[in-house]
Amino acid sequence: MMTTLLLVDDEPAILDFMTALFTDAGFRIVSAADGVIGLKEFYIHQPDLAIIDLMMPNMNGFELCKRIREVSHVPLIILTGLEKTKEKVQAFTSGADDYVTKPVNGRELIARVEACLRRSNWPSSETTSSLYSDSVLTVDHGRREVYIKGESIELTPIEYSLLWLLVSKQGEALSLEYLLTNVWGKEYDTFDLVKWHISNLRKKISVKSTSQTTSKSISPIATVRGYGYRYEKPSD
Repeated sequence: MMTTLLLVDDEPAILDFMTALFTDAGFRIVSAADGVIGLKEFYIHQPDLAIIDLMMPNMNGFELCKRIREVSHVPLIILTGLEKTKEKVQAFTSGADDYVTKPVNGRELIARVEACLRRSNWPSSETTSSLYSDSVLTVDHGRREVYIKGESIELTPIEYSLLWLLVSKQGEALSLEYLLTNVWGKEYDTFDLVKWHISNLRKKISVKSTSQTTSKSISPIATVRGYGYRYEKPSD
């Protein structure tokens, strides 16, 4: 069965370029010229991945990502001319898995799509009995389900991949380079990707402190200054 991509962009030239590019690469294409139509096409066709522009009429890319994330975990790639950190952070917070700035090389864009698709299917090659559990967090790797104190939480494919890698090496400091290479792939070289997604992941798996002196939320993902991150098993 062909892999279906949803392309959402209000620039006809960009849509034509991507349609030709991915059709030649063997993908089935569904396209839309604004966010509202894009959301309708998503519901109808249930694509395997979506590439979304940010600045569009009727519904922008941030809102479209949020709406899709309410119903699906499929990979979402932002393709935009905006390069500021503020927009990148907002895109990842809205649920995007990757952020690509225009203009982009066609081969690079295909590589990023294929990398996202590999990550979204990653658990299928692992044993279905893999399970991690501590006093706060439970990760059922076979079912791709995550629980905080028994309550199910929703993670994006990137967030899930990062979490599983961290808990699989619980207590071990993992470098930014290691996380980037093993979650995104060797074709990626931006450590900010790791930092932005770790920030979102921390918010989702944080729990209230049991200390009587503070009501702060704490996360089991610790920063290893100048190096990377480590998952620290919570005390019982």
